[in-house]
Amino acid sequence: MRLIILSFILVITAGSVSAQQQFTLDEAIKAALEHNHSVKVSDIDANIAENSVSRGNAGQLPNLAITGGLSAAYSDLDITPGSFFRNLLDPQNSTQQEGSRSISYYGVTTTQLNSQIGSQMVIYDGMKGRLRYKMLEMGSDLADLQYRTQLENTILNITGQFMQVATLQRALEVKEVSLEQSNDRYRTIETRREYGQVNEQQLLQALADLKSDSTEFRNLKLQYENAYRDLHTEIGWSRRHIIPVADEFEEPELPGYEDFQSLLMENNSVLNIREKRLEQAELNERVTKAGFLPTLTASAGYGYSYMSATEGQFEVQEQLGFSGGVTLRIPIFSGGRNRIQSQNAKNEIRKEELLSEESAVQLQTRFENSWQQYLHLQEQLVTERSNLSIYERNYERAKSTFDRGEITGVELRAAQLSLENARLRVAETGFQLKQTEILLLYLSGGLLGSY
Repeated sequence: MRLIILSFILVITAGSVSAQQQFTLDEAIKAALEHNHSVKVSDIDANIAENSVSRGNAGQLPNLAITGGLSAAYSDLDITPGSFFRNLLDPQNSTQQEGSRSISYYGVTTTQLNSQIGSQMVIYDGMKGRLRYKMLEMGSDLADLQYRTQLENTILNITGQFMQVATLQRALEVKEVSLEQSNDRYRTIETRREYGQVNEQQLLQALADLKSDSTEFRNLKLQYENAYRDLHTEIGWSRRHIIPVADEFEEPELPGYEDFQSLLMENNSVLNIREKRLEQAELNERVTKAGFLPTLTASAGYGYSYMSATEGQFEVQEQLGFSGGVTLRIPIFSGGRNRIQSQNAKNEIRKEELLSEESAVQLQTRFENSWQQYLHLQEQLVTERSNLSIYERNYERAKSTFDRGEITGVELRAAQLSLENARLRVAETGFQLKQTEILLLYLSGGLLGSY
Protein backbone atom coordinates (compact mmCIF):
# COMPACT_ATOMS: atom_id res chain seq x y z
CA MET A 1 0.00 0.00 0.00
CA ARG A 2 2.87 2.34 0.71
CA LEU A 3 4.22 1.67 -2.78
CA ILE A 4 0.91 2.80 -4.28
CA ILE A 5 1.01 6.06 -2.35
CA LEU A 6 4.64 6.58 -3.35
CA SER A 7 3.79 6.12 -7.03
CA PHE A 8 1.03 8.73 -6.74
CA ILE A 9 3.45 11.17 -5.17
CA LEU A 10 5.91 10.61 -8.01
CA VAL A 11 3.16 11.42 -10.50
CA ILE A 12 2.51 14.67 -8.66
CA THR A 13 6.19 15.56 -8.71
CA ALA A 14 6.60 14.75 -12.41
CA GLY A 15 3.52 16.72 -13.40
CA SER A 16 4.09 19.79 -11.26
CA VAL A 17 4.86 23.08 -13.01
CA SER A 18 8.30 24.35 -12.18
CA ALA A 19 8.95 27.97 -11.40
CA GLN A 20 10.46 29.33 -14.59
CA GLN A 21 9.92 31.97 -17.18
CA GLN A 22 6.35 32.11 -18.48
CA PHE A 23 5.16 32.24 -22.07
CA THR A 24 2.72 35.14 -22.43
CA LEU A 25 -0.19 35.65 -24.81
CA ASP A 26 1.46 38.75 -26.30
CA GLU A 27 4.60 36.74 -27.05
CA ALA A 28 2.57 34.00 -28.71
CA ILE A 29 0.67 36.49 -30.87
CA LYS A 30 3.79 38.39 -31.95
CA ALA A 31 5.54 35.13 -32.79
CA ALA A 32 2.56 33.98 -34.85
CA LEU A 33 2.40 37.26 -36.78
CA GLU A 34 6.02 36.62 -37.74
CA HIS A 35 6.08 32.85 -38.31
CA ASN A 36 2.54 31.72 -39.17
CA HIS A 37 2.52 30.20 -42.66
CA SER A 38 -0.89 31.58 -43.65
CA VAL A 39 0.28 35.08 -42.70
CA LYS A 40 3.39 34.67 -44.85
CA VAL A 41 1.35 33.45 -47.83
CA SER A 42 -1.09 36.35 -47.47
CA ASP A 43 1.83 38.79 -47.31
CA ILE A 44 3.20 37.37 -50.57
CA ASP A 45 -0.22 37.71 -52.20
CA ALA A 46 -0.35 41.36 -51.12
CA ASN A 47 3.10 41.98 -52.62
CA ILE A 48 2.07 40.33 -55.87
CA ALA A 49 -1.04 42.49 -56.09
CA GLU A 50 0.99 45.62 -55.35
CA ASN A 51 3.58 44.76 -58.00
CA SER A 52 0.81 44.27 -60.55
CA VAL A 53 -0.33 47.89 -60.33
CA SER A 54 1.27 49.53 -63.36
CA ARG A 55 0.14 51.36 -66.49
CA GLY A 56 1.86 48.81 -68.67
CA ASN A 57 0.11 45.92 -66.96
CA ALA A 58 -3.19 47.70 -67.59
CA GLY A 59 -2.38 48.01 -71.31
CA GLN A 60 -2.04 51.82 -71.31
CA LEU A 61 1.57 51.94 -72.56
CA PRO A 62 2.83 51.08 -76.06
CA ASN A 63 4.47 47.76 -76.78
CA LEU A 64 7.97 47.75 -78.27
CA ALA A 65 9.51 44.53 -79.49
CA ILE A 66 12.23 43.22 -81.78
CA THR A 67 11.27 40.27 -83.96
CA GLY A 68 13.35 38.23 -86.31
CA GLY A 69 13.33 35.00 -88.23
CA LEU A 70 15.49 32.82 -90.41
CA SER A 71 14.20 30.06 -92.68
CA ALA A 72 15.68 27.80 -95.31
CA ALA A 73 14.07 25.41 -97.79
CA TYR A 74 15.28 22.75 -100.23
CA SER A 75 12.68 21.64 -102.76
CA ASP A 76 11.87 20.74 -106.37
CA LEU A 77 10.01 23.46 -108.27
CA ASP A 78 7.64 22.90 -111.22
CA ILE A 79 6.24 26.08 -112.84
CA THR A 80 3.70 26.34 -115.71
CA PRO A 81 3.58 29.92 -117.09
CA GLY A 82 0.16 31.55 -117.41
CA SER A 83 -1.12 33.95 -120.05
CA PHE A 84 0.54 36.92 -118.38
CA PHE A 85 4.00 35.42 -118.65
CA ARG A 86 3.33 34.06 -122.16
CA ASN A 87 2.38 37.56 -123.35
CA LEU A 88 5.41 38.96 -121.61
CA LEU A 89 7.82 36.47 -123.18
CA ASP A 90 6.29 36.13 -126.71
CA PRO A 91 3.58 38.74 -127.33
CA GLN A 92 3.10 37.84 -131.00
CA ASN A 93 2.58 34.09 -130.64
CA SER A 94 1.03 33.91 -127.20
CA THR A 95 -2.55 33.75 -128.54
CA GLN A 96 -1.68 30.91 -130.88
CA GLN A 97 -0.27 28.70 -128.13
CA GLU A 98 -2.85 26.20 -126.95
CA GLY A 99 -0.66 25.18 -124.06
CA SER A 100 2.70 25.87 -122.63
CA ARG A 101 5.43 23.73 -121.28
CA SER A 102 6.20 23.65 -117.62
CA ILE A 103 9.53 24.73 -116.28
CA SER A 104 11.12 22.40 -113.75
CA TYR A 105 13.88 23.12 -111.24
CA TYR A 106 15.40 20.45 -109.06
CA GLY A 107 17.15 21.08 -105.78
CA VAL A 108 16.02 24.68 -105.33
CA THR A 109 17.54 26.24 -102.22
CA THR A 110 15.71 29.22 -100.70
CA THR A 111 16.96 31.29 -97.75
CA GLN A 112 14.89 33.99 -96.05
CA LEU A 113 15.92 36.39 -93.28
CA ASN A 114 13.80 39.12 -91.67
CA SER A 115 14.02 41.31 -88.58
CA GLN A 116 12.00 44.25 -87.32
CA ILE A 117 11.65 46.58 -84.38
CA GLY A 118 8.02 47.53 -83.99
CA SER A 119 5.66 49.31 -81.65
CA GLN A 120 1.91 49.09 -81.11
CA MET A 121 -0.26 51.36 -79.02
CA VAL A 122 -3.95 51.53 -78.27
CA ILE A 123 -5.19 55.05 -78.95
CA TYR A 124 -8.79 54.49 -77.87
CA ASP A 125 -10.53 51.43 -76.46
CA GLY A 126 -13.49 52.89 -74.60
CA MET A 127 -11.30 53.77 -71.55
CA LYS A 128 -10.78 50.09 -70.78
CA GLY A 129 -7.09 50.64 -70.05
CA ARG A 130 -7.86 53.31 -67.46
CA LEU A 131 -10.53 51.12 -65.90
CA ARG A 132 -8.20 48.13 -65.80
CA TYR A 133 -5.61 50.25 -63.98
CA LYS A 134 -8.23 51.21 -61.40
CA MET A 135 -9.11 47.55 -60.97
CA LEU A 136 -5.45 46.72 -60.38
CA GLU A 137 -5.27 49.44 -57.72
CA MET A 138 -8.42 48.12 -56.12
CA GLY A 139 -7.06 44.59 -56.27
CA SER A 140 -3.98 45.76 -54.37
CA ASP A 141 -6.16 47.44 -51.73
CA LEU A 142 -8.24 44.29 -51.47
CA ALA A 143 -5.13 42.14 -51.01
CA ASP A 144 -4.00 44.46 -48.21
CA LEU A 145 -7.38 44.07 -46.52
CA GLN A 146 -7.21 40.31 -46.89
CA TYR A 147 -3.73 40.36 -45.37
CA ARG A 148 -5.08 42.38 -42.47
CA THR A 149 -7.96 39.91 -42.09
CA GLN A 150 -5.50 37.03 -42.02
CA LEU A 151 -3.53 38.76 -39.27
CA GLU A 152 -6.70 39.28 -37.24
CA ASN A 153 -7.85 35.69 -37.74
CA THR A 154 -4.41 34.47 -36.71
CA ILE A 155 -4.64 36.51 -33.49
CA LEU A 156 -8.08 35.03 -32.80
CA ASN A 157 -6.84 31.48 -33.44
CA ILE A 158 -3.73 31.96 -31.33
CA THR A 159 -5.82 33.40 -28.50
CA GLY A 160 -8.15 30.41 -28.62
CA GLN A 161 -5.25 27.93 -28.62
CA PHE A 162 -3.46 29.83 -25.87
CA MET A 163 -6.59 29.89 -23.69
CA GLN A 164 -6.99 26.16 -24.21
CA VAL A 165 -3.45 25.62 -22.96
CA ALA A 166 -3.99 28.02 -20.05
CA THR A 167 -7.25 26.30 -19.10
CA LEU A 168 -5.60 22.86 -19.05
CA GLN A 169 -2.61 24.24 -17.16
CA ARG A 170 -4.89 25.69 -14.49
CA ALA A 171 -6.86 22.44 -14.39
CA LEU A 172 -3.57 20.59 -13.83
CA GLU A 173 -2.68 22.92 -10.96
CA VAL A 174 -6.12 22.48 -9.38
CA LYS A 175 -6.02 18.72 -9.85
CA GLU A 176 -2.53 18.59 -8.36
CA VAL A 177 -3.81 20.27 -5.21
CA SER A 178 -6.81 17.95 -5.19
CA LEU A 179 -4.52 14.94 -5.58
CA GLU A 180 -2.48 16.06 -2.59
CA GLN A 181 -5.67 16.49 -0.59
CA SER A 182 -6.85 13.01 -1.58
CA ASN A 183 -3.46 11.59 -0.62
CA ASP A 184 -3.56 13.29 2.79
CA ARG A 185 -7.11 12.02 3.36
CA TYR A 186 -6.11 8.50 2.43
CA ARG A 187 -3.14 8.50 4.80
CA THR A 188 -5.31 9.79 7.63
CA ILE A 189 -7.97 7.12 7.02
CA GLU A 190 -5.28 4.45 6.70
CA THR A 191 -3.87 5.43 10.10
CA ARG A 192 -7.34 5.39 11.66
CA ARG A 193 -7.97 1.99 10.12
CA GLU A 194 -4.90 0.61 11.87
CA TYR A 195 -6.43 1.74 15.16
CA GLY A 196 -9.87 0.42 14.26
CA GLN A 197 -11.49 3.84 14.11
CA VAL A 198 -12.87 3.41 10.56
CA ASN A 199 -14.05 0.43 8.56
CA GLU A 200 -12.56 -1.15 5.46
CA GLN A 201 -15.15 0.46 3.17
CA GLN A 202 -14.02 3.99 4.06
CA LEU A 203 -10.41 3.04 3.37
CA LEU A 204 -11.27 1.56 -0.02
CA GLN A 205 -13.35 4.62 -0.89
CA ALA A 206 -10.41 6.92 -0.08
CA LEU A 207 -8.10 4.75 -2.19
CA ALA A 208 -10.57 4.80 -5.11
CA ASP A 209 -10.77 8.59 -4.90
CA LEU A 210 -6.99 8.80 -4.92
CA LYS A 211 -6.73 6.57 -7.98
CA SER A 212 -9.47 8.53 -9.75
CA ASP A 213 -7.66 11.81 -9.15
CA SER A 214 -4.41 10.30 -10.38
CA THR A 215 -6.05 9.08 -13.61
CA GLU A 216 -7.66 12.46 -14.21
CA PHE A 217 -4.33 14.16 -13.61
CA ARG A 218 -2.61 11.95 -16.20
CA ASN A 219 -5.36 12.61 -18.74
CA LEU A 220 -5.14 16.35 -18.16
CA LYS A 221 -1.38 16.23 -18.56
CA LEU A 222 -1.73 14.49 -21.94
CA GLN A 223 -4.36 17.00 -23.09
CA TYR A 224 -2.14 19.84 -21.95
CA GLU A 225 0.87 18.60 -23.92
CA ASN A 226 -1.25 18.01 -27.04
CA ALA A 227 -2.77 21.49 -26.78
CA TYR A 228 0.70 23.02 -26.40
CA ARG A 229 1.86 21.25 -29.57
CA ASP A 230 -1.20 22.56 -31.39
CA LEU A 231 -0.31 26.06 -30.19
CA HIS A 232 3.22 25.73 -31.56
CA THR A 233 1.85 24.50 -34.89
CA GLU A 234 -0.55 27.42 -35.12
CA ILE A 235 2.29 29.84 -34.39
CA GLY A 236 4.36 28.25 -37.16
CA TRP A 237 7.10 26.82 -34.95
CA SER A 238 8.59 23.37 -35.34
CA ARG A 239 9.94 23.34 -31.78
CA ARG A 240 8.11 21.49 -29.02
CA HIS A 241 9.59 23.11 -25.92
CA ILE A 242 6.94 23.45 -23.21
CA ILE A 243 7.14 26.15 -20.55
CA PRO A 244 4.32 27.43 -18.32
CA VAL A 245 2.01 29.97 -19.92
CA ALA A 246 0.97 33.16 -18.17
CA ASP A 247 -2.66 32.72 -17.13
CA GLU A 248 -3.21 36.12 -15.51
CA PHE A 249 -4.44 38.88 -17.83
CA GLU A 250 -5.07 42.57 -17.41
CA GLU A 251 -8.53 43.85 -18.23
CA PRO A 252 -8.21 46.53 -20.94
CA GLU A 253 -10.39 49.61 -21.10
CA LEU A 254 -12.86 48.91 -23.88
CA PRO A 255 -15.08 51.47 -25.63
CA GLY A 256 -18.77 51.69 -24.81
CA TYR A 257 -21.58 50.04 -26.73
CA GLU A 258 -22.27 52.97 -29.06
CA ASP A 259 -18.57 53.53 -29.77
CA PHE A 260 -18.14 49.83 -30.55
CA GLN A 261 -21.02 49.95 -33.02
CA SER A 262 -19.56 52.96 -34.81
CA LEU A 263 -16.11 51.36 -35.01
CA LEU A 264 -17.68 48.14 -36.28
CA MET A 265 -19.31 49.81 -39.28
CA GLU A 266 -16.20 51.85 -40.11
CA ASN A 267 -13.24 49.57 -39.44
CA ASN A 268 -14.35 45.95 -39.58
CA SER A 269 -12.22 44.09 -42.14
CA VAL A 270 -15.05 41.91 -43.43
CA LEU A 271 -17.23 44.93 -44.20
CA ASN A 272 -14.31 46.77 -45.78
CA ILE A 273 -13.62 43.80 -48.04
CA ARG A 274 -17.28 43.67 -49.05
CA GLU A 275 -17.19 47.36 -49.94
CA LYS A 276 -14.10 46.82 -52.12
CA ARG A 277 -15.66 43.85 -53.86
CA LEU A 278 -18.74 45.93 -54.62
CA GLU A 279 -16.55 48.65 -56.12
CA GLN A 280 -14.75 45.97 -58.14
CA ALA A 281 -18.05 44.70 -59.52
CA GLU A 282 -19.07 48.23 -60.51
CA LEU A 283 -15.75 48.78 -62.31
CA ASN A 284 -16.09 45.44 -64.06
CA GLU A 285 -19.49 46.51 -65.36
CA ARG A 286 -17.93 49.64 -66.85
CA VAL A 287 -15.26 47.49 -68.52
CA THR A 288 -17.88 45.24 -70.09
CA LYS A 289 -19.79 48.27 -71.38
CA ALA A 290 -16.59 49.50 -73.02
CA GLY A 291 -16.62 46.29 -75.06
CA PHE A 292 -19.43 47.79 -77.18
CA LEU A 293 -17.20 50.72 -78.22
CA PRO A 294 -14.70 50.78 -81.14
CA THR A 295 -10.97 50.29 -80.67
CA LEU A 296 -8.35 52.37 -82.46
CA THR A 297 -4.80 50.99 -82.57
CA ALA A 298 -1.66 52.50 -84.09
CA SER A 299 1.42 50.53 -85.10
CA ALA A 300 4.85 51.44 -86.49
CA GLY A 301 8.03 49.54 -87.27
CA TYR A 302 11.40 49.56 -88.93
CA GLY A 303 12.55 46.33 -90.50
CA TYR A 304 14.90 44.50 -92.79
CA SER A 305 14.06 41.56 -95.09
CA TYR A 306 16.36 39.44 -97.22
CA MET A 307 15.55 36.45 -99.45
CA SER A 308 17.70 34.48 -101.88
CA ALA A 309 16.87 31.56 -104.17
CA THR A 310 19.02 29.49 -106.49
CA GLU A 311 16.21 29.35 -109.06
CA GLY A 312 13.08 31.47 -109.62
CA GLN A 313 12.01 34.93 -110.60
CA PHE A 314 14.61 36.76 -108.53
CA GLU A 315 17.88 35.51 -107.26
CA VAL A 316 18.00 38.03 -104.36
CA GLN A 317 15.36 40.30 -102.77
CA GLU A 318 16.26 42.80 -100.05
CA GLN A 319 14.06 45.39 -98.26
CA LEU A 320 14.86 47.96 -95.59
CA GLY A 321 12.57 50.72 -94.29
CA PHE A 322 9.72 52.00 -92.12
CA SER A 323 6.15 50.80 -91.93
CA GLY A 324 3.16 52.04 -90.01
CA GLY A 325 -0.57 52.22 -89.90
CA VAL A 326 -3.76 52.67 -87.93
CA THR A 327 -6.36 49.98 -87.29
CA LEU A 328 -9.96 50.66 -86.37
CA ARG A 329 -12.05 47.84 -84.97
CA ILE A 330 -15.80 48.36 -84.62
CA PRO A 331 -17.67 45.53 -82.90
CA ILE A 332 -20.85 44.66 -84.77
CA PHE A 333 -21.73 41.13 -83.72
CA SER A 334 -20.05 38.89 -81.14
CA GLY A 335 -22.65 36.17 -80.75
CA GLY A 336 -24.20 38.01 -77.80
CA ARG A 337 -21.00 37.71 -75.74
CA ASN A 338 -20.80 41.42 -74.83
CA ARG A 339 -24.46 41.53 -73.87
CA ILE A 340 -24.14 38.45 -71.68
CA GLN A 341 -21.03 39.84 -69.98
CA SER A 342 -22.83 43.12 -69.30
CA GLN A 343 -25.83 41.33 -67.79
CA ASN A 344 -23.60 39.13 -65.66
CA ALA A 345 -21.70 42.22 -64.43
CA LYS A 346 -24.98 43.78 -63.28
CA ASN A 347 -25.89 40.57 -61.50
CA GLU A 348 -22.49 40.55 -59.80
CA ILE A 349 -23.16 44.05 -58.49
CA ARG A 350 -26.48 42.94 -57.05
CA LYS A 351 -24.87 39.86 -55.54
CA GLU A 352 -22.17 41.92 -53.83
CA GLU A 353 -24.81 44.31 -52.48
CA LEU A 354 -26.70 41.39 -50.94
CA LEU A 355 -23.51 39.91 -49.49
CA SER A 356 -22.62 43.27 -47.96
CA GLU A 357 -26.03 43.54 -46.36
CA GLU A 358 -25.77 39.97 -45.09
CA SER A 359 -22.30 40.55 -43.62
CA ALA A 360 -23.45 43.73 -41.90
CA VAL A 361 -26.42 41.96 -40.30
CA GLN A 362 -24.35 38.95 -39.24
CA LEU A 363 -21.59 41.09 -37.74
CA GLN A 364 -24.10 43.26 -35.90
CA THR A 365 -25.70 40.16 -34.40
CA ARG A 366 -22.31 38.72 -33.52
CA PHE A 367 -21.29 41.98 -31.87
CA GLU A 368 -24.49 42.22 -29.80
CA ASN A 369 -24.14 38.60 -28.67
CA SER A 370 -20.47 39.13 -27.80
CA TRP A 371 -21.24 42.36 -25.95
CA GLN A 372 -23.95 40.72 -23.86
CA GLN A 373 -21.64 37.78 -23.17
CA TYR A 374 -18.90 40.21 -22.13
CA LEU A 375 -21.21 41.90 -19.61
CA HIS A 376 -22.44 38.54 -18.36
CA LEU A 377 -18.93 37.17 -17.90
CA GLN A 378 -17.86 40.26 -15.97
CA GLU A 379 -20.71 39.71 -13.51
CA GLN A 380 -20.16 35.96 -13.51
CA LEU A 381 -16.47 36.35 -12.68
CA VAL A 382 -17.31 38.48 -9.65
CA THR A 383 -19.84 35.87 -8.55
CA GLU A 384 -17.49 32.92 -9.07
CA ARG A 385 -14.72 34.63 -7.11
CA SER A 386 -17.13 35.26 -4.27
CA ASN A 387 -18.32 31.65 -4.41
CA LEU A 388 -14.71 30.44 -4.39
CA SER A 389 -14.02 32.14 -1.08
CA ILE A 390 -17.08 30.40 0.37
CA TYR A 391 -16.01 26.97 -0.92
CA GLU A 392 -12.50 27.54 0.45
CA ARG A 393 -13.90 28.28 3.92
CA ASN A 394 -16.24 25.32 3.61
CA TYR A 395 -13.38 22.97 2.76
CA GLU A 396 -11.17 24.29 5.56
CA ARG A 397 -14.00 23.77 8.02
CA ALA A 398 -14.71 20.29 6.66
CA LYS A 399 -11.01 19.42 6.85
CA SER A 400 -10.81 20.60 10.44
CA THR A 401 -13.93 18.64 11.31
CA PHE A 402 -12.58 15.54 9.54
CA ASP A 403 -9.29 15.80 11.43
CA ARG A 404 -11.29 15.72 14.68
CA GLY A 405 -13.16 12.64 13.43
CA GLU A 406 -16.57 14.31 13.42
CA ILE A 407 -17.29 13.66 9.71
CA THR A 408 -16.37 10.86 7.33
CA GLY A 409 -14.00 10.98 4.38
CA VAL A 410 -16.95 10.92 1.98
CA GLU A 411 -18.21 14.21 3.37
CA LEU A 412 -14.73 15.73 3.11
CA ARG A 413 -14.52 14.43 -0.48
CA ALA A 414 -17.71 16.32 -1.35
CA ALA A 415 -16.27 19.57 0.03
CA GLN A 416 -13.02 18.88 -1.86
CA LEU A 417 -14.81 18.39 -5.20
CA SER A 418 -16.90 21.51 -4.64
CA LEU A 419 -13.74 23.54 -4.05
CA GLU A 420 -12.06 22.02 -7.13
CA ASN A 421 -15.02 22.88 -9.36
CA ALA A 422 -15.19 26.42 -7.95
CA ARG A 423 -11.52 27.02 -8.76
CA LEU A 424 -12.01 25.71 -12.29
CA ARG A 425 -15.07 27.90 -12.82
CA VAL A 426 -13.14 31.02 -11.79
CA ALA A 427 -10.32 30.18 -14.20
CA GLU A 428 -12.59 29.25 -17.12
CA THR A 429 -14.73 32.37 -16.66
CA GLY A 430 -11.64 34.57 -16.66
CA PHE A 431 -10.31 32.93 -19.83
CA GLN A 432 -13.69 33.25 -21.56
CA LEU A 433 -13.79 36.91 -20.60
CA LYS A 434 -10.37 37.49 -22.17
CA GLN A 435 -11.42 35.71 -25.38
CA THR A 436 -14.56 37.82 -25.55
CA GLU A 437 -12.49 41.01 -25.16
CA ILE A 438 -10.27 39.92 -28.08
CA LEU A 439 -13.36 39.14 -30.16
CA LEU A 440 -14.87 42.56 -29.49
CA LEU A 441 -11.62 44.24 -30.52
CA TYR A 442 -11.63 42.14 -33.69
CA LEU A 443 -15.19 43.11 -34.55
CA SER A 444 -14.39 46.78 -34.03
CA GLY A 445 -11.32 46.63 -36.28
CA GLY A 446 -8.99 47.66 -33.44
CA LEU A 447 -7.34 44.29 -32.79
CA LEU A 448 -4.10 44.95 -34.67
CA GLY A 449 -3.59 48.23 -32.84
CA SER A 450 -3.11 46.25 -29.63
CA TYR A 451 -0.10 44.32 -31.00
